Amino acid sequence: MRLEKVRIKGFRNFDDTEVIFQKKTLIIGANDVGKSNLLYALRILFDKTISEHDLELTESDYNAYSGTDTIEITAYLCEVTEDCLLSTFGSAVKDGKVVIRYTNQKNGTYKILTGYDVSTLSELQTRQYIKRLNMQYVDTNRNLFSFLSREKIKILQIAKEKLSEEAKASDSQKINEIQNSLDKINESISSLQYISTSLAQVNRELGELSVHNEDQAVRFVAGESKADKMLDNLVLAYSTGDTPLSIGGDGRNNQIFLATWIAKQHLQKNIDHVTFYAIEEPEAHLHPHQQRKLSAYIQNSFDEQILITTHSPHIASKFEPASIVRLYSENKYSFASCGGCSELLKSVFDDFGYRLNALSAETFFSDGVFLVEGTSEVLFYTALARELKLDLDRHNISILSVEGVGFKPYVAICNALNISWVLRTDNDIFSKTSVTPVKKYYAGISRGIGIVKDIGDNKTGLIEYWNQHSKENEWPKDAEIPEEAKKLNEYIRTNIKDLGIFLSDVDLENDLASSELRDTLMNHYGKRNHDDLVNAMQKKKAENMMEFLTKNHKELSCLEESKIVEPLTSLIRITTERTRPDNGERTN
Repeated sequence: MRLEKVRIKGFRNFDDTEVIFQKKTLIIGANDVGKSNLLYALRILFDKTISEHDLELTESDYNAYSGTDTIEITAYLCEVTEDCLLSTFGSAVKDGKVVIRYTNQKNGTYKILTGYDVSTLSELQTRQYIKRLNMQYVDTNRNLFSFLSREKIKILQIAKEKLSEEAKASDSQKINEIQNSLDKINESISSLQYISTSLAQVNRELGELSVHNEDQAVRFVAGESKADKMLDNLVLAYSTGDTPLSIGGDGRNNQIFLATWIAKQHLQKNIDHVTFYAIEEPEAHLHPHQQRKLSAYIQNSFDEQILITTHSPHIASKFEPASIVRLYSENKYSFASCGGCSELLKSVFDDFGYRLNALSAETFFSDGVFLVEGTSEVLFYTALARELKLDLDRHNISILSVEGVGFKPYVAICNALNISWVLRTDNDIFSKTSVTPVKKYYAGISRGIGIVKDIGDNKTGLIEYWNQHSKENEWPKDAEIPEEAKKLNEYIRTNIKDLGIFLSDVDLENDLASSELRDTLMNHYGKRNHDDLVNAMQKKKAENMMEFLTKNHKELSCLEESKIVEPLTSLIRITTERTRPDNGERTN
């Protein structure tokens, strides 16, 4: 059995959203975008710990922005071949498919319906299938010590029940031996002078309090006097060799919990029921290396279907792209990029290739991404945003270097994940050596149009305009720049901004040398003219930029009205608009 997809209508963040799953699915997205609500929708259908009372839901569970009075959660199951499920669902199974729907209305009662498609749904009295099909859920707010205690008891009980009769008899004999040893230990404890002296006084006082206490006595024991109770209260502890170590930090405790929980799942496998799993934020308290290891460990530990939510780019970097669900919010409604797990995402990520690492995986969790060419631009714009009080973290915006001019794969990723983006690229003049005689051209506008063509965005008519005038962007290498080339350059640079593509006049160094920051730069580098200043800035660009910003970052405020800051302000405006409530016109 596999949960193929779920459609959620009118529930919490979701107005009408369909999410496709894979066998191993990672669910990502910003805070409050609906990751936990997505899992709760599934819990309503499949979690045994959700009571009948909880199934009634409350006023706050209905989507507030759509004004709906109906909730509908529909799960689509495929590959249903297990005998226990075939007998449970009966005629509601066809070609290995089952549909289960939960519905509820304000001031009404909930209903559970099943069928082999949405046209054949019939009502069930209860979630009767839950005995044979359920979802095991691990909460993000888990109390580690409470969970460890509870899971420890469960795993011991399950292991005990699976013992053979011979093993049970052997354990029973050993428990008797432990009881005898425990009795001897407690007798030895009672014989200690300081213990017997203190207890004599306690027992005299008890006798004075009540005659019923005269034939009884209290004593100190080693935790428990009965072996079976002592074994039920065993404490998990590390050991090195024969020496026990106390359990310490939350990170290690989280690992112990997950290892214990997963071991329990393996022990309790049963052909009489089918279970799939959901874990929220398993990375809690773990450092990056252990987060990556944990991601692979969880994926490899289950043959069954498993859904994981995370805020960790290190967890995300270890998942197959086609198995990632990114939730995003637009106009206060939550959606799944590409409808959930998607071959489109896989194709886009295949093109992304080697670039996928923990740094760029941060993109998954952003509402907006500012793409730049290199490290010096990342340093500069990060400092600029800070000095201008543009709080990028508040807006969930990342600045990401593409390490060159290969913007297209990054743009494709952002579009596939429904992440707003802008980019800034150089517009220096290059030589076109593939033609004879050699010609020159503005490289930036050509690169920008290539991105527009690649994303298929022709709302501004730029592609047609370029097709009509592209030859104007070429001139002989020894000639002055023609006026028609200058006009084309300015036209493209001005109009391509509407698509989030910002072109330098030349490059960052030239633009800064011509900006309000010029005098500060001249003083820092000790130069007297534009060309010498630019040459100095372009040597060891990242290193020089870091040194300049360290000493002069406060001077960046002079750029507040400069066009250099436009990509930042534009992206902040775009991401802010996406968070506003819908006024009746949905952009999706």
